[in-house]
Amino acid sequence: MTSIITQGNLFLPFRQFVGNWAERIHERREQKIQATGKVPPCRSCIEWFNDLINCAQCTGFWCGLFCGLILVKPAQFIAAHASDPQPLYSVFVLFCCALGGSFLAPLGINLIDWIFYRKMNALRQLEEQDLTLAERRAALTEPQS
Repeated sequence: MTSIITQGNLFLPFRQFVGNWAERIHERREQKIQATGKVPPCRSCIEWFNDLINCAQCTGFWCGLFCGLILVKPAQFIAAHASDPQPLYSVFVLFCCALGGSFLAPLGINLIDWIFYRKMNALRQLEEQDLTLAERRAALTEPQS
C-alpha cells in the first residue's frame, strides 16, 4: 500500500496535484514573510500531507496504523478499555502495527528496487553477450578475400 501511494502511477496525478497546491501555499507564505518580516508559526496541513504522501516511512506509519485498526476492531478496542485490566494493550498493538509499517515499508521498497536493479543488470549483461556473439558470428561468416 505504501509503495502504491508514494511511488505508484495510480496516485501520481494526486501526488502532483497536492505537490502543486503545497508549492503555491509555500510561495504565498514566503511572500508574506518578505512583506511583513514575520514567520508564520506552523506549516499548512497541505504541506504536511504533501510530505506524507512522498515519504515511504511516513506513509508506512499511517498505513500500519490503518491496518492495525482493521486487525484490532473498534468494538474490541472499546471493550478492552471498558473491562480489561490493561486498557493500554490495544493502543500498544496499534502503535506496534504503525511502527512495523514504518519499518517495513522502506525496507520492502528498497528490497524491490534492489531486485529490480539486479534483474536489469542481468538483462543488460545478457544483451551485451548477445551483441558480442552476434559480432563474432558476423565476423566468422564474412567472406574472406
